[in-house]
Amino acid sequence: MGKILILEKKIMRTLFTLSFIFVLLTNLESQIIVKTSETGLNLRTEPTTSSEVIYSIPNETELLYANDWSEGWIRVRYSNLYAFDKDESQEDIDAIGWVNASYVESNMFKSSILQPMSWEQQTDGCFWGIYSVDGLLGIENFNPQSTESSFKVKVNGSFQTLKVIDSYSTYFKWENTTLKIEFFGATTDRGIESSESKGMLRVEYNGKVEYIYAALGGGC
Repeated sequence: MGKILILEKKIMRTLFTLSFIFVLLTNLESQIIVKTSETGLNLRTEPTTSSEVIYSIPNETELLYANDWSEGWIRVRYSNLYAFDKDESQEDIDAIGWVNASYVESNMFKSSILQPMSWEQQTDGCFWGIYSVDGLLGIENFNPQSTESSFKVKVNGSFQTLKVIDSYSTYFKWENTTLKIEFFGATTDRGIESSESKGMLRVEYNGKVEYIYAALGGGC
């Protein structure tokens, strides 16, 4: 009976958190701003610099998040159909494509707490961990000499080890005395794939809390 109650509490907590995240995400569509000071930012058909350019987006243009990202890239919608200041002589634009994450302004894609870790630090060519637009943010069994399952991240230039506190389905939780990380998997345009689950990462460090888009997965 006690185990059933614990399971029910976990399910309710997950449903509440996911509903909160859904509300959070649906209210952040217009938070992506082009910040390049050059002539414009290329909107491309695919998340590569070799793909076709759809438009050159002017500086300080507001974009809509189009529910997908890849390392170094964000999928966006560029539209002027509903702009209040649109000139009647302007061409109608309504296109979805990819922009380089280095030239957009949003606090939902890059962590201000966790620092990217180098892929070269893998010893066997395989990994299982958390990554974001910035790259790898955490990895299990980072130290091959460890006999226990642990999770390592980089904060303020130093690596920290976290213990697995909870995990089921697409929810995972790691923490130590100063840092707590939770991952909530969610379906995107690409869906939940066998090697990857995209969703939301909650990071709490010394009283500071942030939410960023992230993915949990791995491979060789």
